[in-house]
Amino acid sequence: MIVNLIVIALILLIGFHYSRKRNKDSDFNRKRYIKTICFILILQSGLRNVAVGTDTYNYFLSFEETKTMSWDRVWQVVIDYYKYNLGKDPGFTVLEKVVSSVFGEYQLFLFGIAILFFSALGRFVYKNTHQLSEAMVAFVIYSVLFYSFFSITGHRQTIATAGTLFAFEFLKKRKLFYFLLIILIASTIHKTCLVFIPLYFISYLKKPNYYFWIVIALFPVLLLISNSIALYIFSLTNSYEEYQHMEELRPITFVCLMLLVSIMALVRYKKIIKLNHESIFYYFALMIGIVFLSLVFAIHGYMRIVQYFSIFIMLIIPLILRSFGSSSKKIERLAYFCTICILLFFFLKSNMDMQYKFFWEEMRLQEVYL
Repeated sequence: MIVNLIVIALILLIGFHYSRKRNKDSDFNRKRYIKTICFILILQSGLRNVAVGTDTYNYFLSFEETKTMSWDRVWQVVIDYYKYNLGKDPGFTVLEKVVSSVFGEYQLFLFGIAILFFSALGRFVYKNTHQLSEAMVAFVIYSVLFYSFFSITGHRQTIATAGTLFAFEFLKKRKLFYFLLIILIASTIHKTCLVFIPLYFISYLKKPNYYFWIVIALFPVLLLISNSIALYIFSLTNSYEEYQHMEELRPITFVCLMLLVSIMALVRYKKIIKLNHESIFYYFALMIGIVFLSLVFAIHGYMRIVQYFSIFIMLIIPLILRSFGSSSKKIERLAYFCTICILLFFFLKSNMDMQYKFFWEEMRLQEVYL
């Protein structure tokens, strides 16, 4: 927890440093700030011990196993998947083999994933914010809500999410070929990213606030029938048995937060659209996320689907805060202050037991491996 708390402090302190410079909200300062924070986040993720995070050690074992595979065996894994529907996500095995053949060190693999993901995330934040303060809040949100998955646990879905973030710019520019190409390549690493494709077509609809309000109103109904829907979808794929329902993993706080943010974004819809017309895409993304969010109480693995869309709250929350600036700068600053305090409270509340050590330090494996 201490390391991530230091990172959050750096996000704020470096942001204040750049904001004090002349032309405090200039594109140049915002770009340098985003690059600096992404560099810090890359180090945080890449330097971690294999015992940090729930899945890191499993991926380490997978990497070492793939290192000893012959290329013939690797291609057989690909053939088995596409011809006989055996195994899952063969693109990741190919990627592991390429990296292990060139570098051979798992730590470098971690760095490679971190560089790919934070390049995508940094570009995502840079292209979709206009003020340095927006970027600051976006990175605090990331460190509080998404750090525990993308920075220290997931490999396959972290890479796939990077693909969706890169593809999002092609979605905005309506370049379907490049959008689909990136998503399809990313789906060989983690096929769940295919759910991002409907966003391209749904975003052609006008007035997303109308559809979003309908989804919010129907959310209680979706919860009532979620068990049947989730189990039906699961029966069609049946690829990720390990993500079935676990009572202790019910993300009640996250569900409430997503609903609250969505309602606030809808209430401030007109002002937010005036601030950033492209935010229409964020509304559609969050709307899809809310639909899948209704299923997480039935099968907690649907949080992995929600992640592709919930990450857009990194963009919508800063816009909600900026929308208060038209009334009063004091109110806007107070809104920023309160939001950061609330986020820090959530972080301290949910991360007290989280441990982080660098790869050169000794660290005990989590109980699941013992």
